[in-house]
Amino acid sequence: MKFRPRRPLLTWAVAAAAACAVLPGPSAIAAAVEPIAAEYAIRWNARDGGPGSGGATLAILDMRARQPVQFKVDYYDVAAPPAAPQGFTTILRRRIDDAGRSELTFKLRGDRAVEEWSCPLRNVRQTKIEVDVTFGGAENGVRTYSYSCTSADTEPASDLNAKLRTCSADVKRWEQGRLKVEEWRLAGDVVIIEVSGSGTNTPDAREKFRERVTAPLLAAGIVPSASSKTELGSRCR
Repeated sequence: MKFRPRRPLLTWAVAAAAACAVLPGPSAIAAAVEPIAAEYAIRWNARDGGPGSGGATLAILDMRARQPVQFKVDYYDVAAPPAAPQGFTTILRRRIDDAGRSELTFKLRGDRAVEEWSCPLRNVRQTKIEVDVTFGGAENGVRTYSYSCTSADTEPASDLNAKLRTCSADVKRWEQGRLKVEEWRLAGDVVIIEVSGSGTNTPDAREKFRERVTAPLLAAGIVPSASSKTELGSRCR
């Protein structure tokens, strides 16, 4: 039976202060103690059950998204900058779209909020501070604090000593409102599906995502993955 949502598509507003900022280059960035914005997500391996493609996921969620955009994601091995908060994971990735346009994203992820962080990229055009809430089932989700910046550069600066990994991910993304469905094809013929929604860092927004997205997908038989897309996509087999 096709799921019919009781609520309309999510239309949560993301505060402008947490969305974007233009920076000329590497610099320290002030951050609120608790981020205003959040991204809610649930992902699963298509082999484990539930919808096995982005299109099948759209049908379950009754989403009428337009044609997907497609891009490739590469990951780098890179050391944490000296100013990185202790215990945080350092991520550096490159996204290349079908037209050959590319961008670099640097991200720090950890278990707590920080008051200041540093972006090592040049020509930064956007920064983002948010809480990533990943659902593994019916619980409230696992919270991770994320601090990222995106650059128009196509290659990382030499002083980062970044090494490109040998594997990449091919991604299709569908969007409708604040919801995104992504189909990640990884090394080893692995297909990961993720549904995410941007919103405010509040219990109400979290509950709306659980009701609108998590509940129908669990009912459809998915087995949520506790691993992030970075952990899955950068794992070369």
